[in-house]
This record gives sequence, C-alpha cells and structure tokens, in this order.
Amino acid sequence: MHDGRPATAEIKIRNVVEDMSLVVEFVEAFGRTRGIAPSVINDLNICLDELLNNIISYGYDDRRNHSIRVKIAINGDELLTEIEDDGRPFDPRKSAKPNLAGDLQSRRLGGVGIHFVNRLMDDIDYDRSGRYNRLTLRKKLRT
Repeated sequence: MHDGRPATAEIKIRNVVEDMSLVVEFVEAFGRTRGIAPSVINDLNICLDELLNNIISYGYDDRRNHSIRVKIAINGDELLTEIEDDGRPFDPRKSAKPNLAGDLQSRRLGGVGIHFVNRLMDDIDYDRSGRYNRLTLRKKLRT
C-alpha cells in the first residue's frame, strides 16, 4: 500500500465554506497517490464535510479570519485524520443522539451529521489543548 511517498500530509484552510472544496481535492489526491480504497476516501470526505461545515458555521464568535488545519497520516493499517481549529470548544462525542424514528416533520433537528461521522469512522477522539480543538478520526484501511 505504501509506495515510499510521505505517509503524512496536511492542508490549512480559512474558516470559509468555499475553502472546503480544497480539502476534498487534498484528501482525494492523498488517497489516490497512496492506493487507498475509494470507499475509505469517500467516507472520510463525507465526515470532513460535516465536521468542517460545523466548525465554520458554528465554531466562531467573530468574523475574523481563522485557520483550520487538516492532517492525514497512514499509521499501519489505519488512516488517521486530525482537524485542529481555534473555535469554541466542542466535543462531538458528547453531542445529543439524533432522533431517527418517525417522519422528518416530527423529528427534532440536529445531530444527524455527527451520527453519520460516528458510523463511518472506526474511532473518534477529541482533545482541547489551550485554545485549540483537536479532533482525531480513525478509519481502518481494509483491502
């Protein structure tokens, strides 16, 4: 699987929705050059879309420019992805479970995206260090 290219790469984006497409391209290129299954890359991109959108939309109390770092690494048989931002603290592991029963009109909104992240990734970890959130996603590289 590993072809001698660095097993780690990172990208920094601004806290604007328009920059999210840069992450999609970055993840796809990382996966393609390292022979990672398209299904794994697709799952990761779905999760990053949800998480980055939440950070950009709800994580900041000001309109200033902020930097969000996304780092991807291969560690043995796992794909590790770390998102670091300086937004307000938010641990997605502690978010309310969504109500998936009933029809759309009767459900309370929220939590469905985080539910999908939890379903698509093998493990999620969160740490707040100083003024930074660090969210780590782990996904097995199945062959």
